[in-house]
Amino acid sequence: MATVPTMNRPRMPTITGEADLVSPLFSSRWRLVQNDRVIAELRRLGRIYVTTADLGPAGRLIMEPAGQGTVRAIDERGEEVARIVRTSWLGRRFEITGLGYGYELVSDPRPRRWHIEIAHAPVTEITGSLVSYNNVRVRSSLAMPVPAVLLAWHVVARPWEAAAEPRGLIPATHMRAGT
Repeated sequence: MATVPTMNRPRMPTITGEADLVSPLFSSRWRLVQNDRVIAELRRLGRIYVTTADLGPAGRLIMEPAGQGTVRAIDERGEEVARIVRTSWLGRRFEITGLGYGYELVSDPRPRRWHIEIAHAPVTEITGSLVSYNNVRVRSSLAMPVPAVLLAWHVVARPWEAAAEPRGLIPATHMRAGT
């Protein structure tokens, strides 16, 4: 009789209700906090357009560009667990997909406000402060997977990075002699 191997992958945390992504001004470090508990500690590596996320017992994620208008979340094994893809030319709408879910991230008409929706019904609101995205409030009526929230934050807080390919990498075919 064949046995089915068990998955040793830790369960990804979710957010239900209110949570905050906070960072001091001009800092590259962020924390995702809910009910005074740190769910994730993030570090932005702006020069290479990457964010690392320490999710405690659930492991680590790296969020990196994967071509024009696409950012993916990769776990410690190098496996993609989620991705966000720009679906509108102006960057006002994105598709978030992951293991067992699919959402739309949509910009609201009001400044610094976004929402995540399922079948055109908003289920999560993402709101930045009046001046910056150094304090982001997340309100969710459904259990929202943390990778989906972090990918949404990644493209909302740094839209030019979501639209860009890694600029630190120069294809060999474009290199000139002596460079």
